[in-house]
Amino acid sequence: MKYNYPIKYTAMPIIEQVGWSYGLNELERDYDVVCYIVSKCYLISDKIKYKEDGKTEHEYEVVFPYQKSQYHNWKRVIPTFNNKCTNSNTVEKVFDTYEEALEFTNEKNQKLCAKTWSYLPYSKDLNHQISQKIQEFNNKLSKYKLLEQQILTNTTNLNPKNIKKLSKLIINHEGQTKVLSSTLYEYLNYSTYSNYIIYSVSKEQYQKLLMLLTNKDTSNISSIIKTATPILYHNYQANNKNILLINKNGNVLYYINERGTLISNDNQELPNVLLSAIDNKTEISFTTETLEDIILSFNQDKYQYITPTAISESVLKRTL
Repeated sequence: MKYNYPIKYTAMPIIEQVGWSYGLNELERDYDVVCYIVSKCYLISDKIKYKEDGKTEHEYEVVFPYQKSQYHNWKRVIPTFNNKCTNSNTVEKVFDTYEEALEFTNEKNQKLCAKTWSYLPYSKDLNHQISQKIQEFNNKLSKYKLLEQQILTNTTNLNPKNIKKLSKLIINHEGQTKVLSSTLYEYLNYSTYSNYIIYSVSKEQYQKLLMLLTNKDTSNISSIIKTATPILYHNYQANNKNILLINKNGNVLYYINERGTLISNDNQELPNVLLSAIDNKTEISFTTETLEDIILSFNQDKYQYITPTAISESVLKRTL
């Protein structure tokens, strides 16, 4: 996968305007957490904080895959950096399963709900007022549970159990084989003007290739890669910058255009690749990434935005 941060579940704070406060010169909008929902997240860092009494506590820097945009919808994002992560939130706990995160989120919502009525002045209809506050909170929460559902549905490619370390690309060109300093996805970014075909190999095949290169004996490479599967093809000589995603028969299933967008080739706009006709000027590379990995890595545009009709005027605020 292109983004190999650990994937966890956590309680995502939903923040809305709850009133107004006096600023330096005028009234300012006052925002606060109105409820929590369960969301997957990219885990950026796990920090230990040391306290005066000698105890320690963890805090986790995470990036939620959907964040509120200026157009009142929720936009798919990835971790972005400028010396440090610029779109992260800090949370107190992360979990490996949805069920664990849901239990924690329910506890936080119960405490938050209690705050809405705990300071109500005593009156004859206090029980009625408390019931109203609880109902208002539950109505708000039910709307955002719709967002929770959509986020979980649209992030099936973020699988906590399917994270693997990205390997370097092994390239064979004009009789020389070497390990590049880049991964597959880095290579795709700077190889716009190259002709190449990339094969997928198993972890075992990859390790055998590395051993041959370490021993400087590449005579047995052909026996190791005979079961490798072609997955990517690029032919700049055809004046086409599209990167083609192909199967073992050279059928073009998808292509990645210049903007990095994955597009299906269902209508057969692009012809199949004749694998037997690929000349020796074409770079041949090997990766442990699979066709499915690449599709999932570039398929985020399919769910770029969420616009739940039941949700309006809400904002996800960064917490530090």
